[in-house]
Amino acid sequence: MRIHRETWVLVIVLMGLLLFNQLLRAALVPSLSQPNTVKVSKSVYALIGDMDVPTPENQGFISNTTFIITDDSVVVVDPGGSKQIGEMVIAEIRKVTDKPISHVINTHHHADHWMANDAFTALSPRPQIVGHAYMRTKAKEIGEQWLGIISRLTNKANIGTKVVLPDTEIVGGRQWKMGNLTLQFYHPAHAHTKGDIAIFIPEEKVLVAGDIHFYKRTPGFQDASPLGNLAALKELKKLNPKHVIPGHGPVTDINGLQYMLTYIEKLESEVSRLFKDGLEDFEMNDKIKLGDYRNMSGFSSRFGINVNRMYAEIEARDFD
Repeated sequence: MRIHRETWVLVIVLMGLLLFNQLLRAALVPSLSQPNTVKVSKSVYALIGDMDVPTPENQGFISNTTFIITDDSVVVVDPGGSKQIGEMVIAEIRKVTDKPISHVINTHHHADHWMANDAFTALSPRPQIVGHAYMRTKAKEIGEQWLGIISRLTNKANIGTKVVLPDTEIVGGRQWKMGNLTLQFYHPAHAHTKGDIAIFIPEEKVLVAGDIHFYKRTPGFQDASPLGNLAALKELKKLNPKHVIPGHGPVTDINGLQYMLTYIEKLESEVSRLFKDGLEDFEMNDKIKLGDYRNMSGFSSRFGINVNRMYAEIEARDFD
């Protein structure tokens, strides 16, 4: 069978486009060798992780890291998921300031946010590593298991990383005065996890939200209370932040908070509607009306658990 010349040309063009897209993806993926560091405000910087799951290409760098430069020292929030990522974060900080790193804050127990604690133990003086008591308990439970999981997903990009837990406990309602800046700590009872910490810096109106807030990425609700997360977002919105650093996704503003808030409201409304119609959670996915939210990163792999968790809360609420 003869293949027309035009068909061969089309095949070659399509193969070229596929290769171009692969090369473009590789060039755009944040990694240890090409971090995406953003100046958020006068004193606050964010390193923006990849929107994907851990892969060999992103080397497990999938969550956002924040560093805050005070008069006397640097505070790091969510150092990342491996010793190697932590070392990259330290190198990025050193491009901006030589002030000592005094504190490393872990916003919750998911491993992509805190495994890089290990890198900071080599600093002198050693920073305080800070987290909620629940975060520390859960991190101790999952740490060794997640070292193996991240290793397999990233082709051993986290080799040599050790589990280092917080040594200092923080609770919601606390406030630290650190030179010229104030760090206000917020702990909702149960949002993304039961151990979430968000930090607000009123002098620069910066909110470091941790995984209470995902932007343009489908939230991971495996340990969440979706309705608790909704309530937490409403409380954080009252702070009227000018800059919002989510746990995953690009830096945004109060409209970005509203983006996720509206997603959860839509999810609650749609699951409630279908629940009243007698559908089970596994029957709802393609019937839920979400519009452009279906284009969020990771939607196909995460949406099912979002529906399941919302369904469970609505079922429990309706039977109370």
